[in-house]
Amino acid sequence: MASDTIMAINRLGFADSEMQDFAYLRTLAYADFGAASVGEVVHVARKIARDGGGRDAFIEAWSEQGRLAARTADDALAAGRPRTARTFLHRAYNYLRTAEFYFNRRQNEEFTALYDQSVSHFDRALPLLDTPAERIAIPYQDGIDLPGYFFASDDSGTPRPTVVISGGGDGHGEELYFLAGVPHALARGLNVVLFHGPGQRGLLHHHPDQVFRADSEVPFAAVLDHVTARPDVRADAVALYGLSFGGYLAPRAAAHDRRVAALVANAPIIDFHSLIFDALTSALPAPPPATAPAEYWNGLYQQVGGTDWALQATMDNYMLWTTGARTFADFHRLARSFTLDGLVSQITCPTLTLSSDGENAVARDQARRFHEQLVVPVKAFHRLAAEHGADSHCGLSNIALTSSLVYDWLTDVLAAPA
Repeated sequence: MASDTIMAINRLGFADSEMQDFAYLRTLAYADFGAASVGEVVHVARKIARDGGGRDAFIEAWSEQGRLAARTADDALAAGRPRTARTFLHRAYNYLRTAEFYFNRRQNEEFTALYDQSVSHFDRALPLLDTPAERIAIPYQDGIDLPGYFFASDDSGTPRPTVVISGGGDGHGEELYFLAGVPHALARGLNVVLFHGPGQRGLLHHHPDQVFRADSEVPFAAVLDHVTARPDVRADAVALYGLSFGGYLAPRAAAHDRRVAALVANAPIIDFHSLIFDALTSALPAPPPATAPAEYWNGLYQQVGGTDWALQATMDNYMLWTTGARTFADFHRLARSFTLDGLVSQITCPTLTLSSDGENAVARDQARRFHEQLVVPVKAFHRLAAEHGADSHCGLSNIALTSSLVYDWLTDVLAAPA
């Protein structure tokens, strides 16, 4: 089935590459929380275009804008203006995150240093938030902790329903504060936990062997052990919310762990291999051979790099690096292990499915099939529509709408008796 789009219908048009253009949209979307401004994003996009539009120009321009925001935040802190400082610390984080997104991962020390620098600004903003926030370390395996955050809806310590949020293959636990609309959850009386699991940034940068594992129920069990033991969490009202590849990770965990009181999949992935390789091969003049050799897939990777550096960087940083694949042919093989085949019917908790108009046709079909296969007491399906400006991947282009759908539904479901 051919893909009619990859990430969004309503594009900004700042770059010819859909992946690069989506990166601009992604950065700009967090303006909802003051973590970007239209003027700054347009300025950077124009500068990148003037400098040739390449990968180095992209990284340097966003790094420069992030450093400028950090200096503005420092000045505000020195002047005793915490709200201004919070705004620009969030911008410093967001702009440096955007630069790091396409950084050459083979420059290991610089790559990790840029990530750590971006996170340092996010962390500096934690005490400036309107509600309590803390960094947490979740015991996992072999002495390794999963890094994360706990956001409480207030400082009363009252046990409250709690949402554990998981991002995807390009996921930053910190970015989920904006992407998943955490302030919208807190305003509804929900606590929120963000974390980095295997294959995700905060863990992978410092533990390179901790790549994605198909049995996501294992790291999620460690997270649930930690969360349900907290006195400020209602252990019988813990929900999972998975975005992007989290649409595989969270449903897989929910199928195995009965402590999950509710599930949101935005959007569910039944067959990761089919999803990825449809999107990559749909634009080819002819479909790949049924038994294509490794040389074919590695050649395709090189072919993409010659036409779209942003797409190849996405493949390298968020497919190969995160799964431990040495080549694109390796990734083609590994991707088959990420499947929910036979597991959807094992999910027993209330489940909300979201699907954006701008996802490729296979993704939209998998979301529908996931919803139809659910045998749960309560289920709902929401289309994130182009006419609402919510058509981009995970509804990122209308976070207020997407978050309202998710957290209104969770508030109702988690308030019901167990």
